[in-house]
This record gives sequence, structure tokens and C-alpha cells, in this order.
Amino acid sequence: MKVEIVTTGTELLLGEIVDTNAVFLAKQLRQIGANLYYKTTVGDNRQRLADMLRLGLSRSDVILVTGGLGPTVDDITREAVADATGLPLEQRPEIVDHLQAIFARWQRHPTANNMRQTFLPRGAIMLPNPIGTAPGFIAENTNGAIICMPGVPSEMKQMMAEQVIPYLRQRMGHSSGVIVSRLLHTVGLGESAIDDRIGHLMTGANPTVGLAAHVGSADVRIAARAATPAEAAALIAPVETEIRRRLGVGIYGVDDEDLAGVTAALLRHRGEHLAILETNTRGQMAQALQEADSELAITALYAPSDVEVARLLQMTTPPALTASGAAATARRLQEHTQAALALVVLGTSAESQGFWSNEQGQTWLALAADDTVTTRHVSVGGSDDFTTQWLSVYGLNFLRLRLLKVARRQGDK
Repeated sequence: MKVEIVTTGTELLLGEIVDTNAVFLAKQLRQIGANLYYKTTVGDNRQRLADMLRLGLSRSDVILVTGGLGPTVDDITREAVADATGLPLEQRPEIVDHLQAIFARWQRHPTANNMRQTFLPRGAIMLPNPIGTAPGFIAENTNGAIICMPGVPSEMKQMMAEQVIPYLRQRMGHSSGVIVSRLLHTVGLGESAIDDRIGHLMTGANPTVGLAAHVGSADVRIAARAATPAEAAALIAPVETEIRRRLGVGIYGVDDEDLAGVTAALLRHRGEHLAILETNTRGQMAQALQEADSELAITALYAPSDVEVARLLQMTTPPALTASGAAATARRLQEHTQAALALVVLGTSAESQGFWSNEQGQTWLALAADDTVTTRHVSVGGSDDFTTQWLSVYGLNFLRLRLLKVARRQGDK
């Protein structure tokens, strides 16, 4: 069964609120194995919404609509559905009774505009709304079905779970199943490099493999359709094994794991104190680690310039932006804080030297651990938001890889 989602409301188009309803509905559809090919947002315009619904019925079996069921003039979903399906609006006595009972409990009387909520397209299946005034409904014609739910997330979620999902499962019949997805989070590889290594796996029909790029990282999504979650997982497993073989330590986590959390777990396993001094990453790396695990032993320092680095660490001269300068600063940080691990990020911070700038900046990272100091150079500097985020991801991965190497050397699993 092909399903599409239409969320309504001019406030969504203006960016005044975030459309969380579409995300929730997409996940629900995935869990029952429905095909979702389109998601659309339409403003509070009756003609445009009706046109969108007609288009949806020409290409999908079911359209899920949220919003526009309230009592005000701009709540036009009922009228648009009537226009799109050719089913005229009719007042439903049971909705009138429901509204009057609600207002009686509030010791109020419904106004004329409240009565707009008592009209549904002829023959529509009413979906009761136990926690709101606006009922949902299902309007069916020869082209398909339009399922309308309130835009209020709590009302929509309850209606979806208790009434819409059972309806969809019944409509799907024996074709019902699940779509299970697995996200492999990667860092330090680059989207094109990943595509070069696993591109041949991205042409399959079931499971499917796809990429999603983020700042400094990328996700590999494996999705499989099957009758049960266990069968879908069995389809995913060999594909995941092959991807892991090809991407190696570039994969840092799965599903809900994030880079800071994975790195924090490695630190906790070592049980050692980490000191971290950041310049052009503006303290974001330490903050991410502390948010991931507030009980980690971390000394976090932020110095916006090399002069401030020297002052904080009581160095006679500011550190040089070189491998030896970064290494010496890491050793000095280790001594100054008595930490087992000391990580420094020394970089140029001019806004004109950002990631996409023509003026090249630079950043040196150094980690003092045990009897060694490891350094890395990145031909990226600057302190704009994108560059800072990219360098923070790079730095956390640098720390993660060093911790993994130490763990392997010590025979840890």
C-alpha cells in the first residue's frame, strides 16, 4: 500500500513551528510496512489543499492529513477534502452531542464556529477524539482514502495509535509487514569515499542502502521489508557485516548512539582524568563529552588565543602552530592538571579562515596519553559555526581513535 503524508498550516511554511507530525507519522508507517513516497506541507488555502489531495489520490492509496480541523476560518481541511473527493459536507448528530457534552463540562456554550467541526464529508468514517473537540475522519472514494487527524500532536498520536493504524492494517490485509532500518554512523571518511567503497550495495531492492551526510560525518541507512522484525533483521545482518568490513573503524556507532556518547564511554572504561584545552572549537568538544556523561572526570579549558593559552598554562611564550608546539602544549596541560590524558586543540580563529573560505587556516591537535604524544594537522581554521562544528567532530574522532588504539594495545575488548 502506498501512503503519503500531507501536513497543513501556513505556520509550518513560515517556519514558525517545526513539523514533528510528519516525522512521527513516517515512523509509524515504516513499522507497519507501508510505502511512503511523498511528504507535503500545504498552507491554509482551500484550493491549494484540494489540488494537493487530488494529486495524492492519483498516485497513492491513502493520504494522511494533519491539521486544519479546528473551528476557525483558516481551518479548511474538511472543505478541501469535500472538494477533492466530491463528497459534500453533512452535519453529524453524534459530533454535535460530543461537542455539547464537552462544553457543558466547561460550563460554556459552543459558538457558531464550533459547529463547523460537526460537519464531515458524506459517508465519512468518524474518528472520535477523546482528548479534543475536533474529531478526525476517513473519507473514502473509488480513488482511495483520505484520513484526517488533528494537528495537535497529542491528539494526533492517540488517534493514530488507537484508530488509524488498525484501519491501515485491515486495509493492507496480508500485505502488512514491517520496515526495519539500521543506521550505521560514520566519521572521518567523507560521503564520496563511502560511496566508492559500498556503492555496489546501494542498488539492491531489499534491503536498501542509502547515505545521509552531516557536518563532518555521514550515516549509512540499511532498511529491509519483511513479515516480522526478526525476518527483516536477518536480511539486514549480512549487508551490515559487509559494510562494516569495508568501512572499519570509520563506523563509530549505530542507531541512537552519537560520537560524543561513544567517546565518553571509552573514557569511562579507562577511568582516567581527561584535560582538554580548546581554542577555535570554543569548548564544544568538552561540552559534548560532559553532556554525554556528566560524571566523567574532565578538566575543560577554553582559550580564544595563543596568548591566553600561555597564560592559562603558565608558559613563558605562546605555543607555535606546529606539531612540536602542539605536543609541548599537551605535555604542559598534562603536567598543569595532573590528568592522565591531555588533549589540546590549537588553531587559527579568524572568521575569514572558515571551512569554505579562500583564506586557509590551520589547526593542530595533540593528545598526551601514557608515554606518547600523538599529533594531527588539519588545513582548516576559523571560528564560524560550521567550521567550529566540523573541527569538534574531527577532534572527538581523533580522541576516539586514540582511545581505541590504546585499548587494543592493552588487550581490552
